[in-house]
Amino acid sequence: MSDQGFVATMKLVPFLIVMLLSVVHGPVSLSAQELTPVGVWLHDNERIRVKVAPCDEQRDEPLCGKIVWLKNPEDEEGKPRLDTENPDQAQRDQLVIGTTVIHGLVRSGPRVWTDGTIYNPDDGETYRARVTVVDPNTLHVRIYVMLPLFGETKVWTRVED
Repeated sequence: MSDQGFVATMKLVPFLIVMLLSVVHGPVSLSAQELTPVGVWLHDNERIRVKVAPCDEQRDEPLCGKIVWLKNPEDEEGKPRLDTENPDQAQRDQLVIGTTVIHGLVRSGPRVWTDGTIYNPDDGETYRARVTVVDPNTLHVRIYVMLPLFGETKVWTRVED
């Protein structure tokens, strides 16, 4: 091979590397963008299932989440479990199943939704929430008070609707 042929080949190497990387990473980036928290998720305590969907059927965002299943749907008296810890006394006679517990999540990255809140019917408290889709079947729900640093992460698992 002549010196000119070698130089021409070497000039092609960076181009070929970029092309190879775009072919290899292109589909990964696309699939990462398609992962969303929309679906039904089992809380890591395995007592609650939450269906995440757009808050408004006409728009993709923000996302909300509603309790669709309880492991123990009845209280100690055998009656349907009510939202008795709700700080709004007018809501305390509402069923826990059907309660919207996640409000206002908006996409802030390919797999991240932030700026939402999550309501805990066990204690009647509302916390800030950040949701990260780890893979198609794993959701990290970061629950915190002021900053994500001051919170805890729950691992939810996707289940059939």
